[in-house]
Amino acid sequence: MATEERVLCFERTILDDLGAFNGISLEIDRYFPAVTEPSRLRYLNRSEAEHDKRYKQLIPYVLIVCNGRILRYRRGKGGQETRLHGLYSVGIGGHISDEDRGLFSGPIGYHEGMRRELMEEVAIEDANDTPVAVINDDTTDVGQVHFGVVHVVHVPDEAVAGRRSGIVGPEFVPFTEATRDLDAYESWSRFCLENLDQLLARAAEAAKPGA
Repeated sequence: MATEERVLCFERTILDDLGAFNGISLEIDRYFPAVTEPSRLRYLNRSEAEHDKRYKQLIPYVLIVCNGRILRYRRGKGGQETRLHGLYSVGIGGHISDEDRGLFSGPIGYHEGMRRELMEEVAIEDANDTPVAVINDDTTDVGQVHFGVVHVVHVPDEAVAGRRSGIVGPEFVPFTEATRDLDAYESWSRFCLENLDQLLARAAEAAKPGA
């Protein structure tokens, strides 16, 4: 009998203590270290975590950029989050499960799980990612139990493709096209696209030597 997926979470009170918000926050240095601190993380059964508002599931949300274009796709029926099916997204990533760290091996970790998620979703074996923002949206059922960490990854070419049925029609589109009709996107992607210039600028700043 298959065991239930267990996903990485932190207590909602941590966010409340830091200062809860709705939408996207560029205060990455304020939130990111606190919500990814191993001592504050735990794995919960996904079926419980999806309905327990005392916890936030920690979700990497990776923007993949190539020469003025951003990777966009539609949420397919193969994705487990049925509430997002059919919407455009520019965020690659998903829940981090206890399988991402190996059973009983090593401390609970966000970074290793994030990289595994990225490699499972698209054909990127190695990437230098930069966390640039965090997302919280308590206005929706999905958002009330999830917390996103936005990363920017620059790739040298567009030779990536969806590896899961939850990613439909992946394509790189110019920034101007991606931001044209924001109503067609899931809420987290809208937040990112509305602040795309700032997110890219923060990633560029972080990539500078000595940053």
